[in-house]
Amino acid sequence: MGETSALTQASEPFSYVDPATFPDRRWRAPSVAPGRIWASLTAWLGGSQLLLWRFLDTAPAWAYILGGLVIAGLCFFIAKITSDSRDIALGTLLTCFLVALCLLILSGEGRFFYANVDWQVRFAVLRDMGINPWPFVYTARPEPDLLRAPIGMFLMPALVFKTLGPRAADIALLLQNTTIVALLLALGSQLFADRRSRLIALAIFVLFSGMDAIGDLLLQGMLTGHMEDWAEIEYSSTITLLFWVPQHAIAGWVGAVGYMLWRERRLPLAPWLALLPMTALWSPLGLMGAMPFVALAGLRALIARALLVRDFLAPAASLLLCIPSLIYLGAAPDDVGLHFQPIPFIQWLLFQSLETLPYLIPLAIAGRSTRFGRDSLWLAFAWLMLIPFVKIGWSTDFMMRGSITALALVMVMVSDHVMQRGERWRWFVMVLAIGSLTGLAEIRRALLYPPAPAVRCTFFKAWDQTFATFPKGSYLAPVKKVPAIVRPVHPARASANEPARCWDGSWRLPYDPRDAPSGRQDGVK
Repeated sequence: MGETSALTQASEPFSYVDPATFPDRRWRAPSVAPGRIWASLTAWLGGSQLLLWRFLDTAPAWAYILGGLVIAGLCFFIAKITSDSRDIALGTLLTCFLVALCLLILSGEGRFFYANVDWQVRFAVLRDMGINPWPFVYTARPEPDLLRAPIGMFLMPALVFKTLGPRAADIALLLQNTTIVALLLALGSQLFADRRSRLIALAIFVLFSGMDAIGDLLLQGMLTGHMEDWAEIEYSSTITLLFWVPQHAIAGWVGAVGYMLWRERRLPLAPWLALLPMTALWSPLGLMGAMPFVALAGLRALIARALLVRDFLAPAASLLLCIPSLIYLGAAPDDVGLHFQPIPFIQWLLFQSLETLPYLIPLAIAGRSTRFGRDSLWLAFAWLMLIPFVKIGWSTDFMMRGSITALALVMVMVSDHVMQRGERWRWFVMVLAIGSLTGLAEIRRALLYPPAPAVRCTFFKAWDQTFATFPKGSYLAPVKKVPAIVRPVHPARASANEPARCWDGSWRLPYDPRDAPSGRQDGVK
């Protein structure tokens, strides 16, 4: 696919003027080719596939060689076919890294600040993967259990744990996630023409959320420590995603950034499609949220007769590499099946009225002035309206993670209107200002509560600290139910002995019942 013209017609309200078309200057700022960034993401996420093979110890030596060749070939191919894209300034990349680093440090990664209670389990999983030989099984129950979960985020930090210890693993996790988020932000910066627009878009992205504060006040009569569960169904803000579930955010944002750059003709279809299967090991739910936009992209390319052989071969090679991880993730799915979730109409309408409709209705009225096409907007609209009724497993995680790609698309459309100062920009600024309270509340908690302590117990005891009433099936699979192709043959047996305490001190919930008005005794979901 070629580049779009630098001078688009004046009738297009959100035209992109490529600085590369300006007269050459004597000095150019250092920059990075986007193809190298896409190739770097492919190498890292592809490498996590090979590490899973080692974690399970089910692949012969020649498979690692073949897998490495596939990853190297994909990286070379991706860098080559995106070589005509406009480079990303090194200053932009550094800014994105610093923003991502600050947010993820505040989220509790690295254990410099408070970490939300989900990290009780995640830090325990990282510890288990670090102290036990690979492969291993848990022995706390009568039948041994295999750790079966989207563990892509933990594989490299667990190797660091084995080599340099737990504190180094904490830092490795922080640096890994920071780098990936920064690379995605840098790629997303290509959607905006100049420094001013990029900075505005970055600020909107960081603060983007629904008007949870109003919902909290209406139903709770106060602003709680974690606002987003006010309706008992949830779409997560950007900061909430980074603070609670960065692995899901990464998968969903890969889908969003790739789709939007493809619609802008700044990225061929093949690199995006090749990267997507690799995100399943980080977040199957985030990947599922990108699938409607993959289908739309494929349909548009098919109608335009723009599909190329490489658009099939690259994702096919990636999918071949990911077959073991897909089989692994699908093992023993008894507790993670697909269900219809009935929601009272009034509850659904109130939720949408504060979360999505304040953005979607003005965008729909704008019609042709909305970037990425009306079909993208209406697909996001329909998807966000319907997914609250879909449930996978015992929680509402699917709607929270499956909405990431669509919400990122909406966020960029909103950014366009704010930057253009059209007739609706004041409305969007007001909604964004109210929505920003959601993320600011997450940051406030990080500054008020004590830093996350080191976890000393196994997954089992850590889970029971906060989630004892919920099934463990989203993290475990009985070994006998794991398909033979990914079932460890001679796994080590993890000790079931637990310390008296999982960690020193207290680990407060995001919403502490002791802070509630008289009569309220509930905490976070």
